[in-house]
Amino acid sequence: MRGKEICEGRKKDMGVLLKIFGPALCLFMLAGCTPALYSVDMKYVPSRVMPRAEGTGEIITVTVAAFEDRRKIDDKTVIGWVIKSDGERIPVLPKFVKPTVAVTSPLKDFLARAGYRISPENPVWDLKEGSIRKEWGSILIGGSIDELEVICRDSLTVEKYSAKAKITALFANAQTGKVFYKVTTQSGVSLEHVLFSEERIEQQINAALSDAIEKIFEGKEIGAKIREAAGKK
Repeated sequence: MRGKEICEGRKKDMGVLLKIFGPALCLFMLAGCTPALYSVDMKYVPSRVMPRAEGTGEIITVTVAAFEDRRKIDDKTVIGWVIKSDGERIPVLPKFVKPTVAVTSPLKDFLARAGYRISPENPVWDLKEGSIRKEWGSILIGGSIDELEVICRDSLTVEKYSAKAKITALFANAQTGKVFYKVTTQSGVSLEHVLFSEERIEQQINAALSDAIEKIFEGKEIGAKIREAAGKK
């Protein structure tokens, strides 16, 4: 009987210990688990505006074609990697939109705020003059995503974040079927921090992407070229 009482007492003690330390143990185990992937909200974060469209006497209609993803990677859904100290690579994916949409939608917003009329069409254009259609309005803009990547390297003592973006944009007169302007922009950002977070990954990729988009419209040259092309029928 004495042995049975001791055994039951030990069971009770173990039950009390599990109640006390069980939740903490679960949290510890979860914290030690490496996720299969990370996902971030890829979006345009404006930092400048394009000069207002002026001098044509009428509002210019712009059609923005879906940008092509020409990154040299097998899986186009991947936009980066978290590289652990042991060499493990965990992919970073966009949470809501594909990279092509993350470029095309901001371009429309950027142009709309500059005073252009944005066509509701979102055609697929292969960037060749022979495939341009007159029904695409006055000005057609298309292009490609050549680079878009964010990397977070875990070096035990510090997290090193870096991101880069490279975009090529073509401007064409949809009525004449001629490309009148082509520009390639690049942007890169980096950050070191003692802590890791998906939010910092998100901030870096968005900063690089937004800067590359805005560089397309730097200066007054592109606005003048658009006005000139819009006057040609």
